[in-house]
Amino acid sequence: MLLLKLLLVPALIWLISAAARKWGPGVAGALAGFPVITGSILLILTLEQGPDFARQAALASAMGAAANVVFGIAYSWAALRWRWPLCLPLGVAGYALAVVASQAAALPPWPAAMLGLAFLPLAGFLFPAPPATASALPREAGMEPRMAAGAVLVLIITSLSQKLGPSLSGLLAVFPVLASVLGVFTHASAGPAAAIRLLRGMVRGFYAFIAFCLALAGALEALRPASAFLLALSLAVLVQLAVMWLGRHRH
Repeated sequence: MLLLKLLLVPALIWLISAAARKWGPGVAGALAGFPVITGSILLILTLEQGPDFARQAALASAMGAAANVVFGIAYSWAALRWRWPLCLPLGVAGYALAVVASQAAALPPWPAAMLGLAFLPLAGFLFPAPPATASALPREAGMEPRMAAGAVLVLIITSLSQKLGPSLSGLLAVFPVLASVLGVFTHASAGPAAAIRLLRGMVRGFYAFIAFCLALAGALEALRPASAFLLALSLAVLVQLAVMWLGRHRH
């Protein structure tokens, strides 16, 4: 289990950073929204806490996707004026406020998850337009710190989530690990325009993310955990391919 926590996220950060160099920050953002980190955390919770706990956490994660997007919106607006050391805490503050608001609303799990899905089409209009300045390609230097930062964040999150109950665990599982690490390093190496395009691109990835969470929550009620995760992951892949195909054919 520890090996999974230490290796999975750094490997994903390396792959997404390579995608950013090849296809640009928008495509990298869409890939970053795919539920690899949260899916891994939910798998760990299933093994350690049981399917019912993981089912409730999955629904909370679907709602928490909106909070992750709020991080990107807050960071992006801050990036128009400031460098990353100030943008990062402002983004985290936006995420925290969204989590507090979702807890205060006290909606039943399934309606709350659907609210997270309904927020995605609106979210794209809440990001600022990237500055019309040329951005450099992300530099190769700094890859190791990105990977290390991702691993540390996941270790912290998974160690805390088991003590907070399924609802807060699900919300914490959607803490913007990739958005934080990739956003900061993209901002520092390629400028605010590239960071905004990456964070806005993540909204497309969250359609697959929420599809995964909803499918997993439903499947865990009727299927064994292995089958439930396979079904949810398959649906997420199909949704991700469809969203990326639609995005490519709109331009």
